[in-house]
Amino acid sequence: MLNGEFMPSDKPCLNFNNRGLLWGDSFSIQLRGNACLVYDFDMYFKFIKQMTETLGMRNDYFKPKSFANDIMLLLKKNRIYMEFYITITIFRNCTNNKKLATDNTFSVLISAESLPHEYYSINTNGIFTEVLELPEFAQPDAIPNFPFELLCAKQKEEKGLDDIIITDSNGNFRRSIQSDIFFMKDNSLIYASSPETISANKVFSTRVAKLASQNLGMKIYESPINEQNIKEIDSMFLADPINGIRWVVGLGRKRFFKGNVEKIAYEVYNYYKTEIDTKRAGII
Repeated sequence: MLNGEFMPSDKPCLNFNNRGLLWGDSFSIQLRGNACLVYDFDMYFKFIKQMTETLGMRNDYFKPKSFANDIMLLLKKNRIYMEFYITITIFRNCTNNKKLATDNTFSVLISAESLPHEYYSINTNGIFTEVLELPEFAQPDAIPNFPFELLCAKQKEEKGLDDIIITDSNGNFRRSIQSDIFFMKDNSLIYASSPETISANKVFSTRVAKLASQNLGMKIYESPINEQNIKEIDSMFLADPINGIRWVVGLGRKRFFKGNVEKIAYEVYNYYKTEIDTKRAGII
C-alpha cells in the first residue's frame, strides 16, 4: 500500500527519483500484531512521528486513526486475519533527482506478511552469536553512513550463527543485527543497548523491562556490557518487535544459562495476548 492505495506486490511502485533509493532519505521499521491490530500501536505511531519530525518531514494527513485503518485494509486485502508483521517505509517526496530536498512532505509504503505462530513465543533452543567482523575494506570512514553489518551474511552462514552482535567503539555489546540486547545476573535485568538511540526496538525493550520489573520484581539497570564484565553474567537474550525474545546460549566462547528468561517471555506473551483479546472485545 502506497499512501492508502493498493499496489500489486509484483509491480514497481516507486519512481526513478525516489529519495530513499537515491540518497537514503527514508527510514523503515517492522512491526508485529494480531487480528489486524499492531501491538503497542500508539507507542509505535509516536515513534514514527518523532522520526519524521527529527528528519524535518511533514504530512498533515498522517494521523493515528487513518494509519491504523490503512494497515487493517491492507491486511484484509491480503486475507491476513491472525498473526502478521508489516514493513513500513517513510520516504521524503521529490520533484527532481537532485540531492538537496525541495519538498519536506513524505509518503508511506506498507507491506504485510502472515506469521505461522500466534503471539510471541520463546525459542526452544538457545541461539548462537558472535561479534561482527568487518570486511577488510571497511575502514571507519571508507563509505560514510554505510551500515557494513548488511554484508555480514557470509560470516553468519560460515560460522552457523543465528545473529551477529554489534559493538560500539569501546567494545560494548550494543545490539544485534535485528535486536536489542539484555543480560541477566541473579534478579537483575541489564538493558545493554544504548538508551539514547532512537529505535523502534526501544519501544518493545521498554515493555519487556517494565513487565520484568512489575510482574517479576526484577531490578532493571541500563548499563553497557563488554568482554571485561561479561564473565559475571548468567543469561543473555535478544529482544525486538518481530522476533520477540530469543534467549542466547552462546556469544563467542561464552556460554549462558536460560535462567529466568522464559519467565520474562511468558509475561510478554501474556501481555500482548491480553491486549489483543481486550481490543477484540471492544473494551478499548
